[in-house]
Amino acid sequence: MRAGEQDRPTIGVRASPTVSAEHIDQIGYGMEEEGVPWSVTRSGSSDAAVLAHEAALASRLGVGVGVCSGRIVITTEKLDADSPYITLDVDPAWTRARDMGANAARLVKRMPLIGVTNE
Repeated sequence: MRAGEQDRPTIGVRASPTVSAEHIDQIGYGMEEEGVPWSVTRSGSSDAAVLAHEAALASRLGVGVGVCSGRIVITTEKLDADSPYITLDVDPAWTRARDMGANAARLVKRMPLIGVTNE
């Protein structure tokens, strides 16, 4: 981490230990395409909703993404942990992971979401 980056507002991404760095990167690419910075932490939890809630509370932007094997959740600091904003059960190829990252960024920017609906 470069000097000053720790103070930069980011979308928090919290992932379980079983999620590969490549899958996390796919989510991050969606945020980068929207021009919103992100940061990753790991947690022992395997509940994506809990991870997202923790990430949102820790994020200065108030938006968090939780990732466990097979599920991506986006939420805000204002929502309860058991009522996330978007939940996606991902396919084996994680083809919609980038869209979820873009949607987390669009939530911050207050723009319409793309490609993924609440399931």
